Amino acid sequence: MKKLCLCFILFVMITPTVFANGQTALVTDEIYKDIESLKYPQVSETEKTGMEDKINKAFQKYIKESYKELKENEEQAEKYDFHAEYQTDYEVKYNQSPKLSILTSNYIYSGGAHGNTTVESFNFDIDKGKRVYLTNILTEKEQIEAVRDYVWEYATERPDIFYPDLKKEDIKLTKDTAFYFTDDGITLVFQQYEIAPYVAGNQEIHVPAEVYIKSDKK
Repeated sequence: MKKLCLCFILFVMITPTVFANGQTALVTDEIYKDIESLKYPQVSETEKTGMEDKINKAFQKYIKESYKELKENEEQAEKYDFHAEYQTDYEVKYNQSPKLSILTSNYIYSGGAHGNTTVESFNFDIDKGKRVYLTNILTEKEQIEAVRDYVWEYATERPDIFYPDLKKEDIKLTKDTAFYFTDDGITLVFQQYEIAPYVAGNQEIHVPAEVYIKSDKK
């Protein structure tokens, strides 16, 4: 009996905190080709090994493309005589089983008044074994229109942040629109200049699930 109790205690002590606190995965930093400015995430300790490989391959593809862009920017800097800057970063936005959301940001300076930051979202559903895009959530035209209306109303109520003359048709909601999961819906992340001036940065707008999910589908 004592041996059984001891084994149980040891199991609890060594069981990853990922599962203890309901997280989907353990996310750690990786540096590509020993270039400190090229940081990207890798995951481990997911409940499905196959999905773990799929997620990591997605980020490996992302960082390889980022490296290519970095080298191209360096070539342009040498050609046109400006100081090139390039840096990748990421933030874990949601990590509650079975969902995982990681937002990457790529900053590039290619001359001019200032640099630009591009964001990309990587959303995964471990149970379904796939990456999730905005169009997997907003599958119907009515859902897209409902979310567009919500974003437009949110923006027009804040003319000091967003373009005061923003039109509904300016709000693009596509497969490539960045977003991340939340406990009660999603948060959309817009690119610089997309719906607000540069100084406003990448605007994030939370959209409750009730906006795009009908009561009979909840």
